[in-house]
Amino acid sequence: MPMLDHHTRCGWRPESAGFGLVELMIALALGTVIILGVTTLFSDSSRALNDINRAGRQLENSLYAMDLLAKELALVDYWGEANAPVDADDPAFGALRAAELDDLEISPYPVAPPLCVGSGATGFDPRVELGWAMEYPLLAGLGSEVNAAIGAGQCQGAGSAASAAAGFVAVRRASTCATGLGAVAAENNCRAVNDFFYLQTNGCYDENAGLSGGEVKLYRADSNSLASAFNYRRYSCDVNQIAPIYRYVSRVYYVNQNDQLVRLYLDNPASGPLGYQQDILVEGVEDLQFEWFIDETGDGEYDRVEQTLAYTDAANVVGAKIWLMVRNTRERPGYSDETIYTVAGQQWPVPAGMAAYPRTLQSRMVMLPNRVGRRR
Repeated sequence: MPMLDHHTRCGWRPESAGFGLVELMIALALGTVIILGVTTLFSDSSRALNDINRAGRQLENSLYAMDLLAKELALVDYWGEANAPVDADDPAFGALRAAELDDLEISPYPVAPPLCVGSGATGFDPRVELGWAMEYPLLAGLGSEVNAAIGAGQCQGAGSAASAAAGFVAVRRASTCATGLGAVAAENNCRAVNDFFYLQTNGCYDENAGLSGGEVKLYRADSNSLASAFNYRRYSCDVNQIAPIYRYVSRVYYVNQNDQLVRLYLDNPASGPLGYQQDILVEGVEDLQFEWFIDETGDGEYDRVEQTLAYTDAANVVGAKIWLMVRNTRERPGYSDETIYTVAGQQWPVPAGMAAYPRTLQSRMVMLPNRVGRRR
């Protein structure tokens, strides 16, 4: 029979190995520290990722806005196949020829065409406004002028209030897409013909018909009247070859008081007269400015630089520099922008209360293919 030691006989067992209270508390404390460290690391990484994403969107917005404005300016003198420069009331070739105007008065037009041409809000026929604007395809100034036009009902449509000190630019031209009836618009991926103003240039020389080529038509037409209103021929004078038809484009770009880049564009709403509809293009745009390079001597080199553009200088502009300040749409904790920027040659301090928002300043030079060929 085996002998039992004293501890076994008394029913006592040695204490089991394990963690005591002190060890458990130390382990919990260490675990808490590790969890807090991991949580902080994750939070910082997440915050940094969000900052990177917002900065990326900020940069993307600024580049998108800059590309949009640059492309619009580069096309400012595009009139399809019309001769350049366009003379609205040229008796032989102009878009407002007396023989086709019926009772419309075309001269004298008292001032430069209005900011929002084509709505007829000035009392002139929209066709006259658009025709004269062909001679002044580019207007620029400050947002206070946009507010005056909107306040006077000139745009005949919705438009948010502009930032008075920021710049604006108004562009008038033909669409780059030749539209027409049936499959023409679809083949060219153009907007379908609707009740709107269109341009057509005659490419046919026919001495018997009194056609010298280069005559311009500007009419309001729809799918029912397009064929009869725009019947000019292409260069071959083939009756089956209709000359291209282009939609008239009139757009105004500016920054509104909500720091948004806005485009007002002439369109035909479902009901009512022609008016300017609003597109919000980019959020977080704090300022938009331009520098216009003007050639007064015709040698192709600019002679002076202006921050606003008088309509009388429109035909002499050979280039423009676009300045765009775009900020992040959210604050960055702990960040303060104390930079004094230079925008269009002027100091631009960060607006009060907005230092916590990171921002990007973009600028780009655009050469304008001015319609006056001597400047190319």
